[in-house]
Amino acid sequence: MKKLILLSILLVSITGFAQEREKLDKESGYFQLGIRNTVSAFSDDGAYGFGYGGQFRIRVLSRVNTDWYMDYITTDISGVARRVDWHIGWSVLGYPLNYETTKGKVVPYILAGHCFDYTKVSKNNSDFYKDKFSSAVQAGIGAHYNVTDRVDISLTTQYMMHLGYDVKAEVFELDGKKDVLIEKQRNRGVEGHLLVNLSMNVRLFDMWDQHRKRK
Repeated sequence: MKKLILLSILLVSITGFAQEREKLDKESGYFQLGIRNTVSAFSDDGAYGFGYGGQFRIRVLSRVNTDWYMDYITTDISGVARRVDWHIGWSVLGYPLNYETTKGKVVPYILAGHCFDYTKVSKNNSDFYKDKFSSAVQAGIGAHYNVTDRVDISLTTQYMMHLGYDVKAEVFELDGKKDVLIEKQRNRGVEGHLLVNLSMNVRLFDMWDQHRKRK
């Protein structure tokens, strides 16, 4: 009798584990396409940049997603200069708590990644500018809200730290008029800027679908 009870418990456990594995497997393999708005706070001149971009996601595991993106950001610097930033990069998203894509679920995550960027700072009403190509690393937190089983709205806050050189703009007054000094300088320490992204993403298809059907 005891052996029968133990066998029953074992079978129930194996069945539950198999169902959980199947559920976990169904949460991976999604390909999503999205659009995003970005707000950038630069540490050197205190100006805020606003931009837009696009992204796609490939969910490689139930608790691990990847985000591949491009942003175009413009910043007005005290009315005397303009900064333009292009970001092309990727991030890895980890889901330490909830990972389900069910409608109405809030899914928090942590992220880290890398990007290549181009920056151009130009003086208004002048042909003078400084620009640079470089790369950056970023890390932060965020959350998805699943509007439906296939559509989510995501809010992400991350700090981007540039590697190598950056273009600095320092605004000053000369004879009562504002002017700007634009220089290319090597970054020191953890200089960078804070990025806040709001995006909407649509799940288009399951990349693992054919493999699951063969199983």
